[in-house]
Amino acid sequence: SPTARGIITTGTQTIAGAKTFSSIVKANTSYGDFTTDTDGATITFDMSLTNKHRVTLAGNRTLPVSNVTVGQFFTIELIQDATVSRTVTWFSTIKWAEGGTAPTLTTTASKSDVVGFLPTSSGNYIGFVLGKNI
Repeated sequence: SPTARGIITTGTQTIAGAKTFSSIVKANTSYGDFTTDTDGATITFDMSLTNKHRVTLAGNRTLPVSNVTVGQFFTIELIQDATVSRTVTWFSTIKWAEGGTAPTLTTTASKSDVVGFLPTSSGNYIGFVLGKNI
């Protein structure tokens, strides 16, 4: 059979059996439901799964990201546990809006802060506070 090129589908599609895809291009860089990530000393947010992540912090944490595409806007919701005042060490090379410094996280139990990021080039980000003490 001929090679399929430029396949366009609408609605729900089911693909059965083993298939191999190459040269996949994401047409929409905003996708997926929130992923609730597992807490730990280091929490790696995998952007190939979704652009929307959340985690409840049970200690001070280091936050790297993986599989980021330039131009792929993503959000991270950080929820304080009952102990509160958890801090994070952000991934490097973030240029923070509003004064150029990383935000101070909320200190209210079970409340969250939502931050957004726009990758401008490989490993470089603009960071925005989207909501505090939510």
